Amino acid sequence: MSTRERSRKTEEKTKSKTVEKKSDSSEKSKSKQSESLRSSRPTEIEKLTSISSSETQQAISEETTEVDQALEILLPIWGDRNESEWMYHVPERKEDRGMWAQEWADFLLEWTQNKVVHVISVTMFIKEAPFNDILGKSDAFKMIGDALVDKEMADWTSRKKRQLRVYWRPLEEWADIIYQWALDTGHTRLDVKSIMIQEADQDFASLPEKDLHIVIELMVEKELAEWVDKKRGAIKVNII
Repeated sequence: MSTRERSRKTEEKTKSKTVEKKSDSSEKSKSKQSESLRSSRPTEIEKLTSISSSETQQAISEETTEVDQALEILLPIWGDRNESEWMYHVPERKEDRGMWAQEWADFLLEWTQNKVVHVISVTMFIKEAPFNDILGKSDAFKMIGDALVDKEMADWTSRKKRQLRVYWRPLEEWADIIYQWALDTGHTRLDVKSIMIQEADQDFASLPEKDLHIVIELMVEKELAEWVDKKRGAIKVNII
């Protein structure tokens, strides 16, 4: 065999080995890519687990919302309309209406305090649960309101009896509460407008403006504060 033929065969063997190596390298690369895709792609079990977990969380969220809504609805001791339907009808007999109105008046007082409502209108009454289940809502509102007025726990804001100012806390008590709050927070200078605007997160800030003026005046009468500007309802709190 000539030297040239031996050289040619050697080159062919070298090329063959190079091709084999490239082929092996390509196969290994494809294998790694396939494994990478399999590891990054969720399995059917993982998909089902993810869907199941999502559905469970949604169900829990819906149940929580329903519970929260149920807790927001304050009911009287006799329950809702399904439990005591007769309490959601204005009695026909005049002698029964008084007692019926008194029962609802006690609950309205509790409801307004729970919701921090100082003035309730007939519009609010007919929309809010459980009052919206009462048949003859407008007449019921007037009867229940009159019962609270008779107890000196409320006043009608007009002769038309469309709005009821409910005193679930006496104004004298509000004066003590505001005074204690002023001491605790260091607010020694107060006025009606700033209380209503700047202290909106406080229960007393939602008092009717007229009543806030009375409360500020009571603080002065009790010597808990001194006038800075009586017309504006501005005072300086006395630190005792």
